[in-house]
Amino acid sequence: MEIVKNISIIFMSIFFESLPFLLLGSIISSIIETYVSDETMAKIIPKNPIFGSIVGIIMGFFLPACDCAVIPVSKRLLKKKVPINVAISFMLASPIINPVVLLSTYYAFYKTEPNIFWLRLILGIVIALIIGIIMGIIFNKKEVITNNIDECHEDGCECHHHDHKIKHTIKGDILSIFRHTASDLFEVVKYLMFGALIASLVQVLLPRNILTIFNNNTYLSVITLMLFAYLISLCSTSDSFVGKSLLSIFNQSSVVAYLLLGPMIDIKNTIVLFGNYKKSFVITLITLIFIMIFIASVLVVNIL
Repeated sequence: MEIVKNISIIFMSIFFESLPFLLLGSIISSIIETYVSDETMAKIIPKNPIFGSIVGIIMGFFLPACDCAVIPVSKRLLKKKVPINVAISFMLASPIINPVVLLSTYYAFYKTEPNIFWLRLILGIVIALIIGIIMGIIFNKKEVITNNIDECHEDGCECHHHDHKIKHTIKGDILSIFRHTASDLFEVVKYLMFGALIASLVQVLLPRNILTIFNNNTYLSVITLMLFAYLISLCSTSDSFVGKSLLSIFNQSSVVAYLLLGPMIDIKNTIVLFGNYKKSFVITLITLIFIMIFIASVLVVNIL
C-alpha cells in the first residue's frame, strides 16, 4: 500500500505541476491560431534555415513555460505552415532558455558552478539549432502531424485559414480562443496523464543505487544520467536543483547531459509527441536529441 501511495503522490505532483504550463501553451497556441495568419507567419520567418531556426529559438525565450507547454504551440506553428526547422528549434530551446528556467538554473548553480549555467544555456541553443536544421532537411515538405484536420465545429462555423480578410470581434475572438484552447488541451492532456503515470512508476520502483554503478566511467555516467532524466520526467522549471544534488555523485559532463536532455525529451513528452506526430518523425527526433547531447556532454564539456 505504501508503494501505491507513493506512486499516487508523485503522479499527482507531476500531473498538476505540468498542467498549468500545458494550459498556458494551449492558450498561446489558440491566440496564434486566432490572430496570426498563415501569410503573416510566412513573412516573419526567414527562408534561410539557419536564420529561421534562430528566430524559433528567440521565440522560445519569450514563452515562460516548461517542456509540456511547447508541444501544442509547436504543432500549431506547423499547422500555420511554419518550417519544421523553426518549430523544432523553438520546441527544444524554449524549455531551457525561457526566463523561468534560466532563473532556476542561475539560483541552483551560478554561485558554486557558474560554468554549468553557461553550458546548459549555450549548448541548449546550439543543439536546438542543429537538430532543427537536420529535422528540416530530413522531413522537408513532408506531413509530420498525425491529426491535421481543420478546426471546424458543430456550431456551423466555416472552415477557413484565418486570412487577412477575416473580421475580428471581441466576442468571436474570445470564443475562438476558448474553443481552440479546449481542443488543444483535451488532445494533449490524455497523453500527459499516461506519461505522468509511467514517470511516477519509474521514480518509485527504480532503485537509486543503479545510478552510481557506472559513475567511474565518463561515457557510462553520461548515458546513465541521460536515461535517468528521460525516465524521471521532471519539469524543466524544477530539475536544476536535482541536477545540483547529483553533482555530489557524478561528474560535470553527466550532470550537464541530465540538464540538457530532461527539458528536450522525457517519457511523458514522448507519449505526447507520439499522440500528435508521426512515428518516424518522433523516433528521428528522439534519436538526434540523444546523440547530440551525448556528443556535446562528452566532448565539449571535457574540452572546456
